Amino acid sequence: MKKIFITSLCLLFFSSSGIFISHAESGNENLGVELVKRNIIVTVGKKQLVEIKSINFNFTPPKFISDVGKSNGEVLIKVVYPAVAKYGEASSDLVDTIRISKLNGGLRFFCKPKWAQNVTILLKDQDEHYFGVLEHLYPDNKKSPDLRGQVVDVEVLGSDSQYHENYASVWSAFYMSSRGYASFFNTFAEGRYTLGINGVTELYHHTGKLDWYIFTGNNGDEILRSYYSVIGHPKFVPIWACGPVTWRDQNNGGSEEILSDIQKMTDLKIPLTAWFVDRPYSNGAQEWSKMDFNKKFSNPKEWISEINNKYGLQFMTWVGSLTFEDKDFPGLLPNYKGYIDLTNPEAVKEFEKRLTENQYSYNVRGHKMDRGDEDFPVTAFWHDGTPEPERRNKYIYLYSKVISKFLQDSFGKDEFNFARAAYQGCQPNLSAVWGGDSRSTWDGFACSIATSLRCGYMGFPVWGSDVGGYLGGRIPESLYARWIEFGSWCGLYETKIDNAGGKGEDRPPWKYGTQLQKIYREACERRMEMLPYIFSEANTSYKNGVLMKPLSYEYPSDKNTYGIWNEYLFGNAFLVAPIFDSTNSREIYLPKGEWFDFYNFNKTFTGEKNIKVNYSLDKIPVFIKRNSIYVTGNIYAGNSRLWEPAAAKRNTLNIFAFPGNPEEKAHFSYIDYRDGDKEKSIILSSAKNIINLAVEPINADCTAVVKVDLKPSSVLLNNMPAAFDWETKEKIVRVKLNKQVQNKLEIKF
Repeated sequence: MKKIFITSLCLLFFSSSGIFISHAESGNENLGVELVKRNIIVTVGKKQLVEIKSINFNFTPPKFISDVGKSNGEVLIKVVYPAVAKYGEASSDLVDTIRISKLNGGLRFFCKPKWAQNVTILLKDQDEHYFGVLEHLYPDNKKSPDLRGQVVDVEVLGSDSQYHENYASVWSAFYMSSRGYASFFNTFAEGRYTLGINGVTELYHHTGKLDWYIFTGNNGDEILRSYYSVIGHPKFVPIWACGPVTWRDQNNGGSEEILSDIQKMTDLKIPLTAWFVDRPYSNGAQEWSKMDFNKKFSNPKEWISEINNKYGLQFMTWVGSLTFEDKDFPGLLPNYKGYIDLTNPEAVKEFEKRLTENQYSYNVRGHKMDRGDEDFPVTAFWHDGTPEPERRNKYIYLYSKVISKFLQDSFGKDEFNFARAAYQGCQPNLSAVWGGDSRSTWDGFACSIATSLRCGYMGFPVWGSDVGGYLGGRIPESLYARWIEFGSWCGLYETKIDNAGGKGEDRPPWKYGTQLQKIYREACERRMEMLPYIFSEANTSYKNGVLMKPLSYEYPSDKNTYGIWNEYLFGNAFLVAPIFDSTNSREIYLPKGEWFDFYNFNKTFTGEKNIKVNYSLDKIPVFIKRNSIYVTGNIYAGNSRLWEPAAAKRNTLNIFAFPGNPEEKAHFSYIDYRDGDKEKSIILSSAKNIINLAVEPINADCTAVVKVDLKPSSVLLNNMPAAFDWETKEKIVRVKLNKQVQNKLEIKF
């Protein structure tokens, strides 16, 4: 067999069966490609991952395919397509080359024939299950994330609400497979995926450019590392956006109502970190098009300053990429909604000018981005000539990109934008996604849980719902409580406290009883305690994956997880299983391993089985994974500074460690808010009769809290005997660490 070196890590072999690529990279050892007759087969070791039956251009399969060799580290495959004869001209075959190149974690297939307008990839169905592509519950509000046997459109269709749950509007030409890989088609062009039907999976896009990736990994985190290396790392999320956020759909009382709401929340001692105002609040068409503050919100410098300085909150506003009936704006697309052509430099310049002068100058730090997916004028000509099949998806990408740039030009990274609609590639420009205009019912709540997981499969790290639902007013206290609890364990925690449209009876907590107020207060207090963990997980998602991880994302070989829509991993330490009906009980599936009850560390469960649990209204089922680390502490105050004067100065952390079996390790990347957001490593390891915890220097007063089975015989900190507290009941060791130095903790038994 002849060997030809492509790179130091990649070899190309020619044989009678075809070609083979091999390279040793983390999580992808022995990733290979073979050309067998007319099929291209991707393998990992001896496992066949993907079998490509055909790559068709203009709906036509190749009549001939053969290996050519290598060039600049790429494998070249010659493809010959039959041509359609033009009138009066002789027919000739169309010849092109598919280039296959390796990247860290996968392969890229590229071909751009000048004559092609459509591309279709036909894959052999290998009895796999598919997760991703779209957020809304397809079909017929089906909650299971498993799309096997479905035909789905890859196009942002936000106004098509009768077919899905409440404008849940995230799409992506990206899916994860239960076979341990992900497919990513890097295009804005509309598409249609037929997933595991009649022995074939068909990936179609209305473009002549093939730019397709296969990423491999043992779980979703590993796959997304490779994916983010192609589309860009997810956007930074400031710590104030990780805490509790509140808003009304309409503030008929203007700025006075906002300040009154914030004061009432403060009187109830419910901690918050941010507030935002929804439309209407401006002058112009639909009380928005001028993008300023109208008479009800006059003197914005004064009242926004009060929100910032008195209450310690950041303030955000609703924005739309349209002017409605107002045509006094350059570069509008021809449509009654007045959509802004985001490829027109003059339009983008005016958009930024209005927001900068009318909002950022008053310290508006972020936006809820709406309406980019509704009634969009697809056939209108764009300034940059973007072809029609790309417009819906590309517009959403551009919307996130321009708004992110506007904010960053004014505030650097200390800003936040979240949207209902998103498409692949938005991750570097979009801080978070919210899950659409959900119904204020038990089923609307359940559907919100299900849509959150679909976003996780698509690699959107931070997701949240309108807590309490959008489409409705006052709701039962039990539903409100359960949604409040769920929201506190989401990436984005925002609560809507009035009726849709501001009409009817609203639902701020002071209009409920003391039990609901207590539940809301405690959920927000816990959220504040969890800020170090959430802030760190959000800002290390480029390597540690999404915050809300579906179970089959983390355990792709466990068939029991494929249809689970109502529980998820929150970061790498917790399993969260919301109760989504009026009962206080539910069945939960725990994956392999050992799990601790979040409320009682001595209560443990063995995985790979279902358990039945009962939780009162003030608790949500949460479990801690053995061999994991999480960090809590009061490092950001918000409005709590008004009832706890020392809160703003507090800087204490608890590092919780749940050791695994001997030779197992756990790693946590802590983002140090008090040290310029630097990434600090915390490593937990176990050996026989010894537990080790290594902590890089952190700018806080830290205490290690280690769950053990026995009282230690000795505790060493940086090789010196250390004082420790032993809590007999919970079997916990507490050790104070040294501030701003490397700490090496050794616990012996």
